[in-house]
Amino acid sequence: MMHGPRFRHLFSIAVLVLLCLACPDEGISAGILPLEMKTEDERLVRWDLTADSITTLEDSEIMEAQGNVVLRRGNEYMKADFARYYMSTKWVYLRGNITVRTGKDELTAEEAEFDLRSRVGWLKQGRIFMAGPHAYIAGERIDKHWGDVYTFRQAKITTCDGDVPAWSITADEAVVEIDGYARLTSSAFQVTDTPVAYTPFFVFPTKTSRQTGLLAPQYGRSTSKGLFYNQPFFWAIDPSNDMTFNEYIMEKRGFMHGIEYRTRPTSDTTGWLRFDWMYDNDRVTGIHEGPYDDDDLIRKNHERYWLRGMFDTLLPDPNWRFKADLDYVSDQDFLREFKNDFPGFTRSRDELFTLFHRDLQEKDLDRVSGVLLTRDWSRVTVALSGQYTQNVALGNGNTPRSEDSTVQRVPQLDAFLHKGRIVPSLPFEVEASAQGAYLYRRNGTRGARYEMTPRILLPVNTRYGSIIASAGLTQTIYDTESSSRSGPGGSNAPRERGDSRTVQDYAVAASTELARIFSLDKKPLPLTNSTVGESQILGLRHAIQPRVEYLQRPMENQGDNPYYDKSDRLLPRNELVYSITNVLTTKRESVVMTKNDKGELEPTSSTSYQELARLRVEQAYDFREATRDSDTDEYPRRPYSDIFSDLTIQVTDTVALSTRNNWSPYIGGFTRHQSGVHVDFPGYAKTYVGYDFRRKLDEYKRYREEDLRYLSMAVETGPWGPWSVRASYSQDFQDHSNKETELNLIYNHQCFQVIGRAIMEPEEKTYQILFVLTGLGDL
Repeated sequence: MMHGPRFRHLFSIAVLVLLCLACPDEGISAGILPLEMKTEDERLVRWDLTADSITTLEDSEIMEAQGNVVLRRGNEYMKADFARYYMSTKWVYLRGNITVRTGKDELTAEEAEFDLRSRVGWLKQGRIFMAGPHAYIAGERIDKHWGDVYTFRQAKITTCDGDVPAWSITADEAVVEIDGYARLTSSAFQVTDTPVAYTPFFVFPTKTSRQTGLLAPQYGRSTSKGLFYNQPFFWAIDPSNDMTFNEYIMEKRGFMHGIEYRTRPTSDTTGWLRFDWMYDNDRVTGIHEGPYDDDDLIRKNHERYWLRGMFDTLLPDPNWRFKADLDYVSDQDFLREFKNDFPGFTRSRDELFTLFHRDLQEKDLDRVSGVLLTRDWSRVTVALSGQYTQNVALGNGNTPRSEDSTVQRVPQLDAFLHKGRIVPSLPFEVEASAQGAYLYRRNGTRGARYEMTPRILLPVNTRYGSIIASAGLTQTIYDTESSSRSGPGGSNAPRERGDSRTVQDYAVAASTELARIFSLDKKPLPLTNSTVGESQILGLRHAIQPRVEYLQRPMENQGDNPYYDKSDRLLPRNELVYSITNVLTTKRESVVMTKNDKGELEPTSSTSYQELARLRVEQAYDFREATRDSDTDEYPRRPYSDIFSDLTIQVTDTVALSTRNNWSPYIGGFTRHQSGVHVDFPGYAKTYVGYDFRRKLDEYKRYREEDLRYLSMAVETGPWGPWSVRASYSQDFQDHSNKETELNLIYNHQCFQVIGRAIMEPEEKTYQILFVLTGLGDL
């Protein structure tokens, strides 16, 4: 008794034969004809054949289909004008307007032949479109091998649409692996259809995931480096680790070598480390000879380098976390000279902030490295850390490193008790912190410092507002190993032999809120498809939040104690701080599309609240300054602080304004002004303008050596068809060396982008042209 696939196959042939005998001249009318077969791994598969007509030949061993021929298997299909299917070999020959879909990729050809069991075969005058990299690959003959590997003869590859692509790569032969690589032999790069460059071998990825290979080079010309070329190479070690190597060739400076390592074995563990080093042909042997002459430093070293990195991980117990930062540089100018380069300060800073949400020190400041191990409980956090600060102004012909007086914290232990009730039934709250650190200096005072700062609070909340009274204590104990006269006062300061201090402080703060809601008499928006996206303001809430705080810390003599940082000198305070905040909040109704219980989209009403404006005005009165007797002839009493104002306005969804000001009632003018305007018109332009002003000051309580006036601007716009512009400008009007202008003129095409870039700084001017080819990266 026959059964199973063989029986069904014979039954289909029998039916087909009977139909052919019944109407031998007209063929089989359109319908679905199942073609079942076993693959090479003995799996049973089925292709469904449909066509306008089907005819059998040679005792039913061959079937020919004509007109709208479709062979379908799941989501895969083959379409043609004509098909001939061989029963014994399971091969199909296709001719005319052939379209083949496999996965996300689509093939077209004039002639083709495939083994339906393994889907290997060949195509003439064929082309494949790979959706992932949006790439077209055409050839006079294409051989499809097992495992989605293709060989193209007389190949042409591009990511451009159209019959005459803006750019393409031709090759005598191309071996292409879907979701892998394309390997081209004897290839040429063409602009339109004109060859402009030749290479005997070329490889590029045909998938979007990271792949080992050359990255986009960086090249151009600058006044300090001359012509330069930087070529990175990316090594995808495994799914969790990769490295980047680069060689940076500079006409005037020499070679810089770089290596970068990244690891992310788990979602809770991330590491990034980079090292760049070079032998610089250029040195700065005299003061004011180099490009950065504002610091009176020289640089005699040829060997230059920068080592930086970060690492974060959770220990097996997720309440434990470990973090590490590394930042060490050869000299004070390295980060400023190589700010905008591939291994430069800006790129490293942006990448580290993206990965770890921590920032590097500014490029002209000392470098800070450290490790941190923390453990969290419900109300307690413990942190063990070590920190090393590198004074970049030492060595290289400047102050000898042996005279380094920078404080290093190795190690430091911190503990924090977070605010909470002492006893649940009592209203009192307590918070505290404790720290023990060994503070090391190569030259100067060094020793240990132990400090505890408990604080008790009494919050009282009523319907009219809240009052919080608190009292704190700072108890510090010093264990000094060696002392010097390095504290405030220089060589005339007393020996730092103090062993303890006890400082109390008190505070009381009161605040309340008065609010009123203004409702606008508006009818609800109609819930129709035509009103989707429309919105209106239904009401406005105005809140006034006055706040008063009194702070008191008595005078405590600390002059005999060591001075490691400013926390070793807690200054007395007797101040009253008062402020008032105004907040405007809008209530907005919008019509949006949502799904109902049946899963159908329908317009519904949505309510949202948005802060429209916030204004805070604050001032303080210093009772100690009001009764000061010393130096009154040179510095008259000024107990009132500057009037500080902070205003933010969300003018519209696209325009935002912020401004912070300090106005002195004694000077009668601003001592600081900081403002910024953001404008964002999607699809048209984005712009930002910011200005920071600080006045030169010489008062009893504060001193500023010089004025500061700093302007920063940025704009990005692209309303002119394929052209767009990105520009930025920053200017320190007091320090003219701190000035930078960057201009990018961009031409955008469907399959490439051309960027002309100029960076203008007082000490250096850089010019670059970048070609970005879709699918191949930046050239």
